[in-house]
Amino acid sequence: MGTLGMTGLIAVALNVFDIINNALDVIFFWGGLIFIITGYPIYFIISSARKNYLGDMIRQTLIVLLLAFVLGLVWGLPQLLVINHPELSRRTTVIRWGEIALVMFFLIRFFGKEHGKKRWLFSWLGHFGIVFLGLFIGRWVGILLISLPLLWAYYISLYNLAIITLPTSNPDDRKEKRKRFFILASYAWGIQSPIYATENNAWKKIDERIPGDFSWDFSDLPIPLLGKFDLRPGLVWARSHQAVAVSGGTTFKRVDGPGVFFVGKLERPDQVFDLRLQLRTNEIDVVSKDGVGFKVRVFTAFRMDNEEWTDETHEKVRAANSLLRGGRKLTQTKGSFPYSHLRVQAALSTTGTKAADNRSIVYWDQWALSIIEDHARKVISQKDLNELWRPAKDQKFSNALDIIANEIRENASLTLRSVGILLVVARVVNFHFPLNKENVDEISKQQLSTWASEWERKRSEILAKAHAKAEHAQQEARAYAEAVMLNSIAEGLQKTKEINPRLPPYVIAMRFLSTLQDHLHAQSSDGEDESEQTKKIKELHNAIMEWQEQFFPNSGKEK
Repeated sequence: MGTLGMTGLIAVALNVFDIINNALDVIFFWGGLIFIITGYPIYFIISSARKNYLGDMIRQTLIVLLLAFVLGLVWGLPQLLVINHPELSRRTTVIRWGEIALVMFFLIRFFGKEHGKKRWLFSWLGHFGIVFLGLFIGRWVGILLISLPLLWAYYISLYNLAIITLPTSNPDDRKEKRKRFFILASYAWGIQSPIYATENNAWKKIDERIPGDFSWDFSDLPIPLLGKFDLRPGLVWARSHQAVAVSGGTTFKRVDGPGVFFVGKLERPDQVFDLRLQLRTNEIDVVSKDGVGFKVRVFTAFRMDNEEWTDETHEKVRAANSLLRGGRKLTQTKGSFPYSHLRVQAALSTTGTKAADNRSIVYWDQWALSIIEDHARKVISQKDLNELWRPAKDQKFSNALDIIANEIRENASLTLRSVGILLVVARVVNFHFPLNKENVDEISKQQLSTWASEWERKRSEILAKAHAKAEHAQQEARAYAEAVMLNSIAEGLQKTKEINPRLPPYVIAMRFLSTLQDHLHAQSSDGEDESEQTKKIKELHNAIMEWQEQFFPNSGKEK
C-alpha cells in the first residue's frame, strides 16, 4: 500500500502539473498573441500621443503594426505545426522558448559584441541554460519552481555586488541603488553605457574607464514597465573639488557633480571645472610704450566664482553676460567647494563643447590665463621702461610692479567675472631683456641704446652733484675747524692773561701747540683712510715736537 500510495501521489502530482502546464500553454500562447497583435500597438499609440509624437505617429504606427504581424506569425507558427503534426503539441512551449532564445542571441550579439567581449555570450548561455533546464524538467512548472528562483538569486547577488563595488554619492538613495544595479547588470550582458572617472588635473581629459555605447537605450521605447526606467545608465565619477559639464550630442545639457552622477542617451561629460584655487605662471613677450620689446613673467591666481554677489555686482555681470541672469547665489552649497551651476555654464560658453580633435580644445582655465596675459600686455604697452622701476606718479612707499598688478586686475576682473571666474591675483613678477643681440630688432636696439644713454646721463649728473656737495661740505668743515681753532687760541690767550698778564711769550706758543695737537686728533677721524690718517698724525706730531724743542729745550728733561 505504501508503494502504491506513493505512486498514486506522484501520478496525481504529474496530472496536476500537466493541467497547469496546459493552462499556461494556452495563456502563454493566446495572451502573448493578443498582446503582440493588438495590445502593444494600442499601448504604443497612446504613449506616442502623450509624448506629442503626433507628427511621426502614423508612420511609426504602421511600422509597429507590420512588426506585430510578423511577430504574431512567428509566435503562432508552433501552433500551426500542431495541426499537421499533433505529436508536437507538447513541444510548442519549447519551440517558442527556442525562438525567444534565438532572437535574444542575435539582439545581444548585435549590441554587445563591440564592448561586451564574451560577457554577452556567457550571460545568454547562463540565462537560457537555466530556463531550458527548468523547461525540460517540468515545462512551465519547472520554470516556475527551478528557473525563476535561480535567476532571482543571481540578480539579488548582482544587486548586492553593485551596492558594494560601484561608487556612490548618497548610499541611502533608492533610485541611485537601482541605477547602480542596472549599470552592473548591463555590464554583465555586455551592453553597458560608458563609465567615466575624472583626473585630478583639470587640464587632462576625462578617463573612460569602461567603454560602452551611449547612443541608444530602452527609455525611448514604449515598453510596459521597462520603458519607465533607463536600463543601462552611464556613470561619471568626479572628485570632491570638481564640477562636470554634460553635453548631449552637440548641445549643452547640464552641470553636475561633484561625486557620482548618472548620464543617459547621448550624454557624456564634456569639460571638468576644478573648483580649487588655480595658480598659473607663464612668460610672455611684451612691448613697452617707447617701443622696446622684452619678456615678462606673469603670475595669476583665479577660481570659479564662489562668492555671493551684491546687487551692484550682479547688475554689472548680468549686463555683460545674459547667461548669468539669476546667478547671484550659489546653487551647490554642499561640500568644501560650493559653486553656481549658471557660472560654470557661463565659463563653458567661452570654450564650446568637445570636437573630434581634442588638441583643438581650449579649456576654461587656459582661456582665463590668455585673458590675463592680454591685459598684462595692454598695461605694459602703456608704460615706459622707466615706469617698470619708478611709477609715473611716484609717491612714498609706491612700487611700480604693484601699480601694474592693480591695473591688470582692475581691467581683467570684470571680463573674467562675467563668465563666472573670480580673479584673485594677477601681477608681473619678473622681466628681462634678450641676452642674444641677434634676436633683437633694430628698433629695440636703438630704443635700448637711447634708454641706456639717458640713464648714463642721469647717473653722471647725480655723481657730479654728489661730488660738488661733498666738496662744499669739506670746505664748510674746514672753515668751521679753523674757526674753532682760532676761538680755542683766543680763549687760551684770554685765560693766560687772566692768570698772569706778564707771562713770557713761550707760554702762549705752548698753548697754541697744544690746541693744534688736539684739533689734529679730532679731525683725523673724519672721512679719511686709516693709513692716511696715521701718516698725517705722525708728520704733525714730529713738527710739534720740533717746535716744542725749539721753544722749550729743557721741557722734556723736566718731565
